[in-house]
Amino acid sequence: MAGLLAGYKFRDYNPLIFDRRRTPGKKCTGIISYSTFLNLGVSKEFVDRYFKDIEIIINNKYHVYIKTNVLRLNREKLEIWLSNELTVKRPVNASINGNIVYYNNEKFTGDIIDASGWKGKAKWIRAIEYELSPINEEKITVYIDNNNPGGFSWIVPLPEKTLVGSISYSDPLRYIPKVNSKVLGIHGGAIPRVKPKFSKNAIGDSTGLIKTFTGGGIFGISEILQVLLTDKYDEKFKKLSKEVSKQYHLTSLLEKSWRISLNMGLFYNEKTIYADKEFDFHSLLFRFSN
Repeated sequence: MAGLLAGYKFRDYNPLIFDRRRTPGKKCTGIISYSTFLNLGVSKEFVDRYFKDIEIIINNKYHVYIKTNVLRLNREKLEIWLSNELTVKRPVNASINGNIVYYNNEKFTGDIIDASGWKGKAKWIRAIEYELSPINEEKITVYIDNNNPGGFSWIVPLPEKTLVGSISYSDPLRYIPKVNSKVLGIHGGAIPRVKPKFSKNAIGDSTGLIKTFTGGGIFGISEILQVLLTDKYDEKFKKLSKEVSKQYHLTSLLEKSWRISLNMGLFYNEKTIYADKEFDFHSLLFRFSN
């Protein structure tokens, strides 16, 4: 999605997009803040639902409530629309060398934006998500479990379906919440947990600007979109890199003290936390460990 959004930003210059995937429309949970959505610069038709409440259930006994302002972005629908609005070559394995893109014995020069994905070492966490028939619920529910260090599960109710998923270093299927609803589909993959790596005018996972605990990459994309191909890119990357690196180290610390940290949830049981700004679960869990 990062490359398509970058292409759309510079659509007046008729950009050429190289995509290794055969078809657009990757599925993901897509929960982002309203401010992140505004930075993407796309229509509200791609918003499936707005949420003001998140309930976090820890070890099935502690309940913490989050008051926030988030929404579900329909990434699949957005990618398909963006692809139809732009010139995209697919499926291709293009390579970048400086300001040149090589593809099938051809080379293309100009302003290059690298959205080719993460390359390098990473701690990979597995993710799986079921699409179920709709349920009658207004809030997002997140489950955190002693037996799933560094992972979590979720239920996201939407008008036309319900997203029920989990991420885990071991087997995410073990932690899928039980919902009595018809299965409509299933998808999954792996998410890198990394420290950011600078690359001039890169965007998306290739930068490593991925929220460490949740695996969310859309926030980083939305921020970098504002400064692509400008002299403000380096400064913005440095700022974002500092925050993501902090998330990486905090999450690593939490993984080592997982059970102790979650037991501290006792002190937040039945309390409400207000999160007006960009929110990540590592911040909440870090509170538990202090």
